Amino acid sequence: MQEQLPLRPAEFVKIRDGFIAFLRQPAGTSLQAVIPDTVRDAMASAARRGRKRRHGLNFAQLASVVVVLLGAVLIAAHDRITYGSGLVLLFAGGGTFIWARNRTKVRDEPEIEEILTEPDETLARNLRALDDFRKQIASGDIPCVERLPDGKLKPVTKSALRAFLADHGALLIVSRDQNLWQCIPHRPIPMSELWVKQAGRVAPAFVTSRTVLDTPDRELFDRRTAWLLSHANEPNARAQSFRDAVRIIIALRRPEWDGLTFEQKKEKLRDEGHSDSRVEKIHAGVYPAFNNYLRSLPLHEFP
Repeated sequence: MQEQLPLRPAEFVKIRDGFIAFLRQPAGTSLQAVIPDTVRDAMASAARRGRKRRHGLNFAQLASVVVVLLGAVLIAAHDRITYGSGLVLLFAGGGTFIWARNRTKVRDEPEIEEILTEPDETLARNLRALDDFRKQIASGDIPCVERLPDGKLKPVTKSALRAFLADHGALLIVSRDQNLWQCIPHRPIPMSELWVKQAGRVAPAFVTSRTVLDTPDRELFDRRTAWLLSHANEPNARAQSFRDAVRIIIALRRPEWDGLTFEQKKEKLRDEGHSDSRVEKIHAGVYPAFNNYLRSLPLHEFP
């Protein structure tokens, strides 16, 4: 599969091409093939609604400040008639300001379940990968630059990278419309075309202990586990835990255990000194020691 990837690890490529590689998709795969236009349109509509909502809340805060000031003026007048009205305006304006301020802290980006109109596990996985991709860019794990009009590459500042984590930050990846980028409630935001250096990273959902266990072809399974062991030769505890996890994966696929239930296999591994908790997490694909170490490997070379 390595020869199908659309880039070499050291290259900067357009952010969309980087996302396609992150999904381990063949070269030339279009964005529409992994995230349909209907889903991207729903994301864009949600971003526009979010911008209108924030503008309304900002106006409410500004208006409430004016009301509070007017109330303070009426109270300062020391007039019995206006004093009561001033108190009403003071409390009403203050309450409105606090309400609007709190509402601005509520995220308005829709969840994956809200975007999907019908069950689609492949699309849901791609959207989860999109979220992982933006997080890795925001953290700096995947370097990101702006390609300026004169062709120069300018690193995106740490402050601007945080826009990827803000509501609707995924639009920086799936949309070229910079008017939509303005819907992101974070400043500064990037202003030019975005490129990334993939460095061999792929979506965590595509390579886990569970996906290795589910490899249908025995020869491919053996090549994958051998590759994993060959890339974990450091003399430290993290690598040792990773190697132990790979050996448990191999044990769960022992030919002589074919036909046994998972509970029966777990019992046999318990007799060999492996804890039930570790075996269960590896079987489910959620063992942290395995998944965390996996992120440091050149997964673009994974068989």
